Amino acid sequence: MTMGIVSSGDDSHQAEGQGGADHAARERVLQIRWVAQSDRPAPIAASSPAEALELMSAGSRAFGALGSTGGDVEMRLDPEAFGFVNTGDEDGILNQEPFAAVLSCSDARVPIELALGRGANDLFVVRIAGNVPGAECLGSMHYASEHLPRVQLFSVIGHSQCGAVTAAVDALLDPATYLTVAQLAPLREIVDSLFGSVRLAAYAMQQVTGDATFVAAAESPRLREVLIAVSAVANAALGANVVARNLGREAAFGVYDLSERTVGSMRAGGWESGMRMAPETDAELGAVIREAAEGYLAERTTVSP
Repeated sequence: MTMGIVSSGDDSHQAEGQGGADHAARERVLQIRWVAQSDRPAPIAASSPAEALELMSAGSRAFGALGSTGGDVEMRLDPEAFGFVNTGDEDGILNQEPFAAVLSCSDARVPIELALGRGANDLFVVRIAGNVPGAECLGSMHYASEHLPRVQLFSVIGHSQCGAVTAAVDALLDPATYLTVAQLAPLREIVDSLFGSVRLAAYAMQQVTGDATFVAAAESPRLREVLIAVSAVANAALGANVVARNLGREAAFGVYDLSERTVGSMRAGGWESGMRMAPETDAELGAVIREAAEGYLAERTTVSP
């Protein structure tokens, strides 16, 4: 797959006298192509969780740079990734050989393989609204752990402006909104599973600000936005902790920021691209969430309540 900013090349189809603005727009067309390359080593191999983490983080940074740097990112895919089985394979079966497993949200705005700079057969992906590590999702992760030996790292990736996280935040800030959720058992199960992350985020914000967060956020659009953002980080970090404990394998977390177009997390000094290993202890988890609260609160200090 080749991703990059390309020139449109042939101008013959354009009417004479077309404005310069249209021409400039054509010069910044984003083109994404999937290209089979027989010389591409297959599959992508990672020898350790740290190497898998760096592969995904580097891919995310490259994807986020598209459209801003003008540089190209080229990814070669073995023909097997398109279903063309290697004639040298004795069984004639296309093997599943991802180097990492990802639990992410179902949101259509989050193209998870592209956002991590990866192609077909690189990642084992499980998607559910709110990237909640429920029984079914953990079952899929267990399958990857037991039957896909090349998987080196398990990860949970949330995203900004998550609808499921927003629903959980609003249900706690304004319980009347929870009535419609409560009437739909499958939806209620997802939202209910997010309450813990929201409460952890609110507690972190309270530690930073000294205010009763739920009371303040119910009256302040700014604090509500911060609570939603911090909750997304808390949910991803907590989810990765759960996955690591449940599988007995190393896990990582990150949040895909829709505006930055990178997977990373908010730190006290601002947004930082790149995935992070899952917090192992309660103290580490609390520190991750508090740091996110500090960063988001500082970022939005210029926004009036």
